[in-house]
Amino acid sequence: MGNAHQLTRSGQPERKTWGRTALYGAGTVSMLIISMASSLSLWIAFPWAFLGWTPTLVTSGSMEPLVAPGDVVMLRSVTPDELTPNTVVLYDRPETGRILHRILEQLPDGTFRTGGDANASPDSAFVHVEDIKGAAVLAVPWIGRPSLWLYQGRTLPLVAGGIALLIGLRLAPRAFDPAFDPWASGGRVNPAEVLLGRMGRPDDRRAALNQRLLPESLHDLVHGRLAAQSTAAQRRTVQLLEGLS
Repeated sequence: MGNAHQLTRSGQPERKTWGRTALYGAGTVSMLIISMASSLSLWIAFPWAFLGWTPTLVTSGSMEPLVAPGDVVMLRSVTPDELTPNTVVLYDRPETGRILHRILEQLPDGTFRTGGDANASPDSAFVHVEDIKGAAVLAVPWIGRPSLWLYQGRTLPLVAGGIALLIGLRLAPRAFDPAFDPWASGGRVNPAEVLLGRMGRPDDRRAALNQRLLPESLHDLVHGRLAAQSTAAQRRTVQLLEGLS
């Protein structure tokens, strides 16, 4: 096996400072978080736009661990025949407001007994069919946290989240900037050049002849294959240019 220094050119690569490396790491983390948030947002936007599903924000923990405060649940319209036990529904009544709970049973009069998964007892009031706004079909975690903070009037986490977003948007481009990438030194070479002892200046190449990593016969075979590939590539280029002229 060759030494690690053989995989870089003879010139000393520019060293990356710890500050630039830290910025690169922060930019990578920021890009991952932004990508994750964007992906979660698509799970809301696409069903809303193309399937007609409606998003609703979870504001309480009555349905934990299925959904938690700050999650967004996508709802679809349902017919009365689809309202069966274990279906999670959103219902709305003047005395309770909007509640997302599970149907526990259907009573003989057509009403439903509902309850939250985290609640010890069922809901005290029965739910009528006309009160049900939709059935839950998809839960998107965390994405509704800023809306929940706004709903609860929690200014501090909302401001902190906005500042973190601005910082993340500022740092994210560092993940694609070679100037901050500690591995993008620009000194990488083709491993075939290392095997064939063809890297560096002519003096270095002659010195490398005595340090070849391949036996003489295999070295000549690899060298011949590379030369044949280069000739074939040139021939295809000429044919392409002739065809275009």
